[in-house]
Parts: sequence; C-alpha cells; structure tokens
Amino acid sequence: MPLKNALTDKIDDREVYMKDIDASYNYEGYNLYNAEDLDN
Repeated sequence: MPLKNALTDKIDDREVYMKDIDASYNYEGYNLYNAEDLDN
C-alpha cells in the first residue's frame, strides 16, 4: 500500500489531530487521559 493512501487532506480538522495524538500516546503506553478531554 503506498503511503499516499494513508495521508489525509483534512489538515484543519481538529478531531483528526486529537485522534493521532491519542494513538501516539497509547502506542507509548500513556493512556491515562484522552486528548479531547484536556482541551478545557
């Protein structure tokens, strides 16, 4: 599968960024908080 298929054009979509941050932290073993909950 080419990398191009995994890219998004939703560069201004906040939800996309939050999901990526959560995925990154979960990968590292840090899952105490959800990034969306930390906004407030």
